[in-house]
Amino acid sequence: MNTMARIRTKIMLHLYAIPILLAFFHLCYRIRVRGKEHVPSKGWNKKGIIIMANHRSHLDPFLIGLAAFPRFYKPFFYPADAKLWKLPFFRPILHGMNCFPVFKGSKSMDIIKYHIAVVKSGGSVCYFPEGARTKDGKLQPGKLGAGLIAHSTRALIIPCAVQNTDMAMPVGKPFTLGGGPRKITLKVRFGSPLDLRQYYNLPSSKETSQKISDYIMTEIATLLKSL
Repeated sequence: MNTMARIRTKIMLHLYAIPILLAFFHLCYRIRVRGKEHVPSKGWNKKGIIIMANHRSHLDPFLIGLAAFPRFYKPFFYPADAKLWKLPFFRPILHGMNCFPVFKGSKSMDIIKYHIAVVKSGGSVCYFPEGARTKDGKLQPGKLGAGLIAHSTRALIIPCAVQNTDMAMPVGKPFTLGGGPRKITLKVRFGSPLDLRQYYNLPSSKETSQKISDYIMTEIATLLKSL
């Protein structure tokens, strides 16, 4: 089964997972979303869409998907730690949100190639340029994978900033309500699609990829300051 067929078969699972996420997040936390108008309102285009976001917690892909819904009603593909599949509560949501497992020791190039294949087939993904969750809460430098994906696909790149998810689910720890339901405010801000045409004329190389990644991280940093 090709990638697009897999996406179509999971749209119903996606619509099943969204209500669960809505109930979970809105009962447990306060949600503040800004810039949703920058997320396309009609499915995907032929080149696909990529949301590039900072990474603070395992909750990030779920919160981003929820924040984009229903503006973007069809599912994105998300990378997720393979350990999450061991949690019964998460398993149906992971499937419904088109998450794919990333195992410890996975080759980064395999993950990058998978993202490129999804986007070139017309799908859309959420990608974390930092490569892993930040351990100290600070924004980490972007790795060249984000730039390589952008340069290879020419997809619509939407920068995204996420804040406080590490308060709700810190690295290495389970959920926390921070003293009670809705005590923690989770924040998401989407930015305007990035104009990367100046980089597309450059040759495909590590240097070009890193330049694009650095630019993307600069835009994410600007969004974080405005949250």
